Amino acid sequence: MTHKSIRDDDDDKLTGDKLEYLFKQQKSLISQDYSQYDYDKNGQLPENKMKRLYDVSEPFSGYRIFMLSSALLHEVVELQRETGWKWWKTDKGIKDQRVKEEVIDLWHFLIQLSIEVGLDPELLVSKYIEKNKENTKRQQQGY
Repeated sequence: MTHKSIRDDDDDKLTGDKLEYLFKQQKSLISQDYSQYDYDKNGQLPENKMKRLYDVSEPFSGYRIFMLSSALLHEVVELQRETGWKWWKTDKGIKDQRVKEEVIDLWHFLIQLSIEVGLDPELLVSKYIEKNKENTKRQQQGY
């Protein structure tokens, strides 16, 4: 059996609503079949771990929300580690590319969590605008 390399099959141009596009890309992660790809250095086929999260029966209510929010927390810590927050060490500066990669990791899990709780791009924007107005009002009132 011939296997192809894993690569970005993103030949279709990004057109239309970018948030819709990100949600579509994220949703596609669950359905991807990696059995056609090359074996890794250990002789194993790659595994779709996002799909596995959805294949398992939830051991408790909110399991996937818990798992995705845990991933978000860990990605936030990874982002934090890219800063010079350790005042007792010599500051080596921020590596812009690493910071951007960590922010994208956050978006990855945040979009998946949004999908999990039933927020599509339209509802997400609507809820965001609503909450933004509330937060603005709070700031104006000295909250």
